Amino acid sequence: MVKIFNPKQTVLFPDLYPDLDLPSITTLPEYDNALKNFIKISDVGAFIELYFTGLDKSYSISLSELQIPRRYRKSRHDANSPAFHLFPLSIRNQLNRFRYDARSYFNKTNSIKTSFGYFLFRQYFHLWDTHKKQFLTNVSEYLNREIGEQRYREYFKKTWSGGTVWLKEHIKRRFHHLLPPCDLALIDAKRFQLQNANSTISQLDREDPDYFLHCFILKTMHIPINLDGYIDDISILSTFKTIYLEQLKNVEIESIDDIFSLLENFPQ
Repeated sequence: MVKIFNPKQTVLFPDLYPDLDLPSITTLPEYDNALKNFIKISDVGAFIELYFTGLDKSYSISLSELQIPRRYRKSRHDANSPAFHLFPLSIRNQLNRFRYDARSYFNKTNSIKTSFGYFLFRQYFHLWDTHKKQFLTNVSEYLNREIGEQRYREYFKKTWSGGTVWLKEHIKRRFHHLLPPCDLALIDAKRFQLQNANSTISQLDREDPDYFLHCFILKTMHIPINLDGYIDDISILSTFKTIYLEQLKNVEIESIDDIFSLLENFPQ
């Protein structure tokens, strides 16, 4: 007999898996009670975990990662660059404030804070959706008003140039002509070419005169060249999380207070 075990599933009959040391629901009454509690919790609300994507745009490079030939280097030692951020600190701080404002929606009235996120009461689901849309609107208005397309492109050029300046300090002068130019039209065209080919740095030809250009394009692929692309990348992901039935077999969920008590004993 072939035994297939998914560690994310509760083991209903552990005696079939003598090599496993797992908590399990071993009787049908336990399963019935756990399922009943799960339904009651779902009627009250849902567990969600928040992820903000697209706000932080930066990159860093290292001589070893770029696989720079030894003959190019000033030193035989590998070196790592600092992080080159798309925006200066003042703008990054403002974007973080928007992030905090979004999280401030959750309070003792509409949710319960957990070790991984929040338990949001069901009657506030639609208000949270509205709040998320407002967050995206606020960020978009701020970026268009305070930065704009032209200034955004200057930030892109600056963060690109930060990497090339750092690299210039670590390779020999006679190879400086190989450093990648900050030509946005060229970068955009090369991005399309490398993306369609699913290229990686390890696949690049180190003898190609455009080797450094291709490396930098791959390292900065996640940073849009234009403001609209940056804004389109921003989102809040409210990931709904599940609860193991094992955690519900020996409790009685009759009220919100019972849910509070359950969450106090959740593993961190």
